[in-house]
Amino acid sequence: MQEILSFIRSMQVQDVLDILLVTGILYFILSVIRESRSPTAMRGLLGMMLAAVAVYTLARLLDLTTTTMLFERFWLVLVLLVIIVFQNEFRKALTDLGHIWVFRRLFMRNTAAVDEIVKAVRTFSRQKVGALICLERRTPLKTYADTGTAIDGLVSAELLRTIFMTYSPLHDGAVIVRGDRIVAAGCILPLSANPALAKELGTRHRAAIGLSEETDAAVVVVSEETGIISLALRGKIERNHTQESLREAIKDILDVKDDDQEEPAAV
Repeated sequence: MQEILSFIRSMQVQDVLDILLVTGILYFILSVIRESRSPTAMRGLLGMMLAAVAVYTLARLLDLTTTTMLFERFWLVLVLLVIIVFQNEFRKALTDLGHIWVFRRLFMRNTAAVDEIVKAVRTFSRQKVGALICLERRTPLKTYADTGTAIDGLVSAELLRTIFMTYSPLHDGAVIVRGDRIVAAGCILPLSANPALAKELGTRHRAAIGLSEETDAAVVVVSEETGIISLALRGKIERNHTQESLREAIKDILDVKDDDQEEPAAV
């Protein structure tokens, strides 16, 4: 007990800051991988850490110089492994930082593409035409765009309606939108394997959720059976959107300001 009290008395401000910094870093890492969908990999890394500690302790006891030197640097390998195995989780965490108000205001965009998308979705909903529109944000969707047909056209309601009409060879896939341009159509998306999803959600909705689980994209879905408008984001889906609620949700997600909004005067 005396040793502990002596240690506490000997601590300086730098020591406290050092401990708080390390604690904060560990908390951030654990919070990122807490809801990881790779529990097996997580258990494997923990097992490797325990084994490394055991070997290092044994090497110190037996005075194995080379082994001790090797495992003193082993934490660098573990850090790299954690980053590689949980890269999707860390990417999402960094993306969430970009949602902070200060950063969002720095990267406001001005685009009329939202209105064109909402106009097309309204038509799809009324006519019960199935549609899947992926809105790229900070995570590139090139991998998924490469599975479809390149379009590279300006976003317009007419072009979207042409793509998703039943006679179109691209209507079964997804459209990927980057900024104010349609990058590709007829794209294949990963299906969500979440067992908690409602049974009535079909392949189109599961694909939307699947992409939102893998990336930070927002995905608009129109049901072919009911005409219900949904929006998938961060592994969750909001259903029964109206034209106006969808427009406001997309504007908020993409940090879009109205075209008629006045720019701040130059100083």
